Amino acid sequence: MKKIYFIFSLACISLLMLWQVSHSIGGLKHFSFDSQDALKEWKEKVFHNRVLYEVKTDSPRNYVLAKSDKASSGLFYTISYSPKLYPYVNWSWKVIRFPSKTPLAAANKKSWIERDDYAVRMYVIFPAFIFTNTRCIEYIWSESLPKDTVITSPFYRNIKLIVLESGDKNIGQWVNEERNIYEDYKMAFGRYPSSNVGAVAFMTDADNTQSAAEACYADIKIGYERPLLVIPEIKEADTIRPEPTGWWHYVEQLFKR
Repeated sequence: MKKIYFIFSLACISLLMLWQVSHSIGGLKHFSFDSQDALKEWKEKVFHNRVLYEVKTDSPRNYVLAKSDKASSGLFYTISYSPKLYPYVNWSWKVIRFPSKTPLAAANKKSWIERDDYAVRMYVIFPAFIFTNTRCIEYIWSESLPKDTVITSPFYRNIKLIVLESGDKNIGQWVNEERNIYEDYKMAFGRYPSSNVGAVAFMTDADNTQSAAEACYADIKIGYERPLLVIPEIKEADTIRPEPTGWWHYVEQLFKR
């Protein structure tokens, strides 16, 4: 019953995104996180215990501090706009602590899939009226996967992971990211998107490794026409993962796996 309820709850989230695609007006959205109630616009989805997301305004830079202790939950914001007209997204993130992926931490795990934890994740979601046709781009900072690697989720073919940062060289430092989601979608899925963006999300998680992770997010800008930074050349996908065994894996992995 618990798993059935979990699937149903994510299906309801998908329907909410579809409603916004049909009824809301697109445009630029900037999250500066400059007040303690800045996260009231975001909704939380808990997968396994709650990650602590806390707005920090007592430093030169406002940001969201995320602390995961064997937990996995994400924050998402529903918005509808054309990725063709407003293709750029921009944000800053900082990794303080990667989740542990040592043999000791993974001793009771079956495979790397079940150790699929990342200190930072950013998502752009393209919902569909048939929610199993929903597609998602997931940007990550990986300890080990090479930068610019693009992989297909082992749980569902409509989730693509793009590695923007790799390794611990810049750990503890702010890194600014900017992406053309219209072109990233074409690179990842082989064609341009035919639907609006329906939601964005971010998450820090360390539940599968039963470890801890800590990171920060700042200045999330969604849906603008021209780049603020120089965009690196997009590379072709390096790895293609197996097809899933059932559609429910996609629902379970919409934000995470």
